[in-house]
Amino acid sequence: MYGLVPYLLLAAPPIIVLLSIMLGGCTATRTNGDQTAQARFSPDPDRRVGKDLVNELEWRETRAELQRIIDEARP
Repeated sequence: MYGLVPYLLLAAPPIIVLLSIMLGGCTATRTNGDQTAQARFSPDPDRRVGKDLVNELEWRETRAELQRIIDEARP
C-alpha cells in the first residue's frame, strides 16, 4: 500500500489540473449571443425597451386595481 504513495503524488497534480479545466469549461459563461442571460429590460438596440417597461408597469397597475376591486367586493 505504501508503495503507491509516490505514484499517487506524481499523478495528483495532472489530475487536479485536468479536473479544474473540465469544471472551468462547464461553468464558463457565454459572451456572444446568449440571450437568456440578459435582463428583460436591459438596454438592447434590437428591442423596444421603453415600450416593454411601460407595458409591464401598466400591467402591474391594472393587476393592483383588480385586486383592490376584489378586496372591496368581499364581505
